[in-house]
Amino acid sequence: MRKESMRRLTLFAAAFVSLSLVDGADDAMAHPEFKPQVINRYVKFDLVAPNEIRLAYTIMFGAAPALAARKLADENGDGRLDDREIKLLGARYAEQIGHALALDLDGARWTPIFDSPQVGLAGSTVAPDPFSIDLTARIHLVPAPAHAFHFDDVTSLPTSDLGEDEIRITEGPETRLLTADRGAPPATQRIDHFVFSGAKFSALEDRSISFSFEGAAAKPTPVAPVPKNASMKWILLGGLGMMVTLGWLLLRRNSNHS
Repeated sequence: MRKESMRRLTLFAAAFVSLSLVDGADDAMAHPEFKPQVINRYVKFDLVAPNEIRLAYTIMFGAAPALAARKLADENGDGRLDDREIKLLGARYAEQIGHALALDLDGARWTPIFDSPQVGLAGSTVAPDPFSIDLTARIHLVPAPAHAFHFDDVTSLPTSDLGEDEIRITEGPETRLLTADRGAPPATQRIDHFVFSGAKFSALEDRSISFSFEGAAAKPTPVAPVPKNASMKWILLGGLGMMVTLGWLLLRRNSNHS
């Protein structure tokens, strides 16, 4: 009877641990992803310093549009992308995107100069295999108490291939986001995450964003938020561990006296 009780207690403890791990895994699932039939785009503005921004632009080709893009990049028609063709593929999109981004910084137009494109291919075969292109650029600003921006992405892609467009703005230890909103400035709200799906409903739909930020005193290192009910889970888990250990000691003691 004691052995059976111990077995049930151990199984319950293991199930409790598994549930905790699953709950934690849900929070880690939110990230850029491929979708089979479309192209997803992700833009991130990192406010790294009072007068500096890092722009990260990622374009993710799902299986269907990836096949078309690979065929176009395969200039010699041998069914594979060599190093030169991969480099040209990245450079082609970097140039196209760089000229299509309408970015006004403190009232002046800015054209990004991207670092070398990073092409993430899952194999070089001309096949329906997803791939991504990552672009980054640094924006250095004239020192000022605050900075204002207006961003619009008019990159031309086949309407049928358009999936999700996501734009994020993140503060740094020495910066503070003041306002961020859709449309032309001045922004009146403070929204740091924008998501658009598919093609525009009409030419009149405005998917541009405006935001402003300033320098701020250094912030303390943020502490990771404790998931809801996490404290109670650990308390219960600790108690179960003690019960399992105590039961094992009692069984061992009884077996020694037998």
